[in-house]
Amino acid sequence: MFQFLDDLGPRARHVAGWVAAAALLAGLQWLGDALVAWLGWPLPGSLLGLLMLLGLLALRGGVPRGLDEVTAPLLRHLMLFLIPSVAAVGLYGHLLWQHAALFALAATLVTAFTLAVTGWTLHRLMRRRQP
Repeated sequence: MFQFLDDLGPRARHVAGWVAAAALLAGLQWLGDALVAWLGWPLPGSLLGLLMLLGLLALRGGVPRGLDEVTAPLLRHLMLFLIPSVAAVGLYGHLLWQHAALFALAATLVTAFTLAVTGWTLHRLMRRRQP
């Protein structure tokens, strides 16, 4: 399908991999946003895009090198992406206090679910890796 990449030099193939990976991420986020808007689902489109990315990576059996190279700098600076959330907590702190018990329960359940799914996924991946 992409036979023209064979004619390019190694640096051009490397850059093409970066561009393809960035386009994949942007396309999945756009597709997630479009599906959520079209279906009227009450969840962020970027979350649906991430779930689609997870499905694609699971089908592929790993992370392509280009995608890893594009996402590594983003993950190193992940805290910068959380600044709007932290600002919102400061802005809407009174609502958090008003619903503190529900917020604590939701945060605890989501954290426990995340830990369980992460542990299960790691267990499956490590079992697959052993000879």
